[in-house]
Amino acid sequence: MAKSVTVHFATNREEKGTKNEVTGFGPGLNRLSPILLRYGAAEMVPEPGKGVAYRVGELRIAAESLPGVTAPESADRVLGSTSVFDGLRERLIANKADLLLLLHGFACTFEEALSNAAELKTKWSTKEKPLEVAVFCWPANGTLKPLLDYVSDRDDGRLSAKAVSRSLRRFIDYMREVAPDQRCDAGVHLVAHSMGNYVLRNALQALLSDLGGRTLPRIFNNIFLMAADEDSDCFEDTEKLARLSELAEAIQVYFARNDRALVISDLTKANPDRLGATGPRTLTNLPQKVTLVDCTDISATSPVSDLNHQYYRKGAEAIQDIKYVLAGRRPEDISGRSWVPARYCFRIQKSGA
Repeated sequence: MAKSVTVHFATNREEKGTKNEVTGFGPGLNRLSPILLRYGAAEMVPEPGKGVAYRVGELRIAAESLPGVTAPESADRVLGSTSVFDGLRERLIANKADLLLLLHGFACTFEEALSNAAELKTKWSTKEKPLEVAVFCWPANGTLKPLLDYVSDRDDGRLSAKAVSRSLRRFIDYMREVAPDQRCDAGVHLVAHSMGNYVLRNALQALLSDLGGRTLPRIFNNIFLMAADEDSDCFEDTEKLARLSELAEAIQVYFARNDRALVISDLTKANPDRLGATGPRTLTNLPQKVTLVDCTDISATSPVSDLNHQYYRKGAEAIQDIKYVLAGRRPEDISGRSWVPARYCFRIQKSGA
């Protein structure tokens, strides 16, 4: 029988419940400020045949008290991030695991974001490289009405930039504060899917602003840009993702020319070519850390409504490729790929091809 999966989270979504007892999170921004964060963990229970892989079995929201903001001036300061990071660090040590952080995409509820993270933990982990997962859950609406919800989610993603930057800075500070004998040797990886790449772009700009434009600390072993709903010129523009490589040892760009969700984004939202459909606009001066992986041949997943956009968590060939990356294989040594010199990318082949 499938086991429950623990997913850690940070979110700037609106709180459900009462001031004294938060019971969950809704589709809007935190009502006090879009930069306010709540941390916690959820036990995700397998939910086959329901359209999602997991449902929330138990939700644990870490206590948070900010004097003068969410509590009286006389109250003690309590950071929910501390208890969540402590628990996560202990799990990483006990399980000898790496940490995977998820920035989810458009039209994703709080519960769906947790389910997707649990699915990645289940499908991307191996015995040799187990994973613990955490998701930054920004307030996507969870609905798919043409244009209006897309624009609303994009606005909320942009307004969440400071919150994501704040969460990253708190994570960096925490790692620096841990005593040497309490540290873990876990690798840390980030995956941004679809519109989560636009959120990442804005969070990167917020982080650069917060740090006064200084060189960014290297936090991640790998950053995976999956089916990115981001402009194809993003690596050329310092206002977009040109400085992303400072945060990571390697950047993996997975794209599919037949990604119909991104074709719709091109045609109906007045967006330029998308990174997740065409790859980078130009290969000139592309950072050496960037590896391009063409998933066109293996992007189709079930149901058809996936629109060739969910291969990163449903496509067997893409998942196997990702496992090799997480295991530390060099790009040229990953089986199931072929090199396409004219496009300076690898192409994942169908199984048995």
